[in-house]
Amino acid sequence: MTETRHSAAGEIDVADAAEVFADWLAEFATALGKGSEVELQACLHPSATWRDFMAFPWDFHHAVGGEQSAGRLTELAKEWSASGFSVSSEQEPFVSGDDIMGFFDFTTSDRINRGFARLVREGSRFVAFTLQTQVVSLAAFPERTRHRRPEGKVYGVVPGRTRWADDRNEESSFENRDPAVLVLGAGHNGLALAARLGALDVPTLVIDREARIGDTWRKRYASLALHSTVYGDHLPYLPLPVTWPAHTPKDKFANWLETYASTLDLNVWTSTTFLNGHYDEATERWTIRVQMGDGSIRELHPRHFIVAGGMFGAPRIPEIAGLREYRGVAVHSDEFQDGDRYAGKKVLVIGSGVSGHEIAHDLWEHDADVTMVQRTSTYVVTYPTYHRFWSTLFTEDMTLSPEFADQMTYALPSERVDELNKELVQLAKEADSELLSALEARGFKLNWGPDGTGIIGAHMSGKDSYQIDIGASQLIADGRINLRQGVEVKEIRDGTTVVFTDGSEMHDVALIVFATGYHQFWGHIGPVLGSAAAKIDKAYGRAADGEYANTWRRSAQPGLWFGTGFIRMARFYSRFTALLIKAIEEGIEPVDPEGRTR
Repeated sequence: MTETRHSAAGEIDVADAAEVFADWLAEFATALGKGSEVELQACLHPSATWRDFMAFPWDFHHAVGGEQSAGRLTELAKEWSASGFSVSSEQEPFVSGDDIMGFFDFTTSDRINRGFARLVREGSRFVAFTLQTQVVSLAAFPERTRHRRPEGKVYGVVPGRTRWADDRNEESSFENRDPAVLVLGAGHNGLALAARLGALDVPTLVIDREARIGDTWRKRYASLALHSTVYGDHLPYLPLPVTWPAHTPKDKFANWLETYASTLDLNVWTSTTFLNGHYDEATERWTIRVQMGDGSIRELHPRHFIVAGGMFGAPRIPEIAGLREYRGVAVHSDEFQDGDRYAGKKVLVIGSGVSGHEIAHDLWEHDADVTMVQRTSTYVVTYPTYHRFWSTLFTEDMTLSPEFADQMTYALPSERVDELNKELVQLAKEADSELLSALEARGFKLNWGPDGTGIIGAHMSGKDSYQIDIGASQLIADGRINLRQGVEVKEIRDGTTVVFTDGSEMHDVALIVFATGYHQFWGHIGPVLGSAAAKIDKAYGRAADGEYANTWRRSAQPGLWFGTGFIRMARFYSRFTALLIKAIEEGIEPVDPEGRTR
């Protein structure tokens, strides 16, 4: 077994950590090679978990407990011919607290993979408590990066040479051919997927109804900035510059998306509206109708259709009596822009999620008399606390590249993620206790996310009732933003008077902002996909197996894919969707594996 080694100071050092990890990996590989479940289990902690991202079967799956993990690994290693285990040459093992973190490379029958293991002390030896494996590339079809990058201009004599700009125009027009993949949505999810597919030489087209790439961000309220950190906001192949601001304004991010698409030569049609689609099971192709910017209709026949929207769809506005007769301005948060036009005026913000708070914040900073309606309760965490506990691997001085940090971030199965989030929510609650107590004293109602799992749990259950505070919460706690809690707007009377369900009234209201959330993004697309949509019960959220439902993996409908989530998720998960599509395109995998042999 792998024995514990200590430095003279009594703590394990980097050199010892590397030796311990190499010894553990050798024992691990030997056990797998022999097909010995007993020996493999001895390499794992009794409470160990294993999560796999398409290094073995072409899907996501996980196991909880050393016994279950060893059994499943032994079975799949034999089926998929796992071999060639070696310590990563790109990232050496390192010490974190009392644990050893290490990465390793290996192959399966048609893939090159990478693993991660967190080793913990068990008596006098180290065993794996956390194990993660993932596909990195297809052995026969590597990405066109670095030494395999496109040639660009071929030097020498080339009769009839064409110009690069003409070639790009021809490629992106798809005038006499169909893309293999059609992506709906030119946000970070769609562009990340297109970049991954492009590097794999899979002809891909992205369509977006907006006039410019990034307009979905440009059109949102002026004060908006990303709530993620710059250190984790890189997209595939093109990291953000080291001069990039710590907090990315929404217009800057919109421009970056446009730059990203241009720099990576992605094929994007803007001002293009998706109309409807039909999937032919016999030909395994889609018929997709889109309306171009000039009003003409174009019909495309891709083999794969990816819905790559944000996590939410159309804005949701409640039915309110008298709203049509309202003489002020009523907008959803999706349409709201600036607070500087409402100085000295009464404004009402309905909703207490992130958008509601930030719009109220913006209006208050521009001298409006702001009232927020909190209809139920909200999970609140401050921006510094959120990143202190949930972004520990993504900092200014991060020692791992985003690729390795991502692998560690997504190493735990959902059961353990929930447990961890509950612990972090309690730590965050303690760190923010002064603000949270002041909010409660003002009458603001708090929650801690579904079953105490905070923001992550809220997203997984399709809820957006949370607030990452950058100032608005303190304004509420201080009474500078007025609060109406536990009420709804019953009606609007006399053109400018808002009547609440408790009978109270607010007069001379110049602006109403409905920060009332969005419908689930699958809801508005399903009805125009005909029978293909019938197989999809939901997109995003958790499936019965604890992994994402129909998202970033094969969906229940062959040829239909979904990609949605945060920037960090898009960077990590887009790799697997792209590689699986490439495997299908090259005949390594069938479109629909049901009833077929590999």
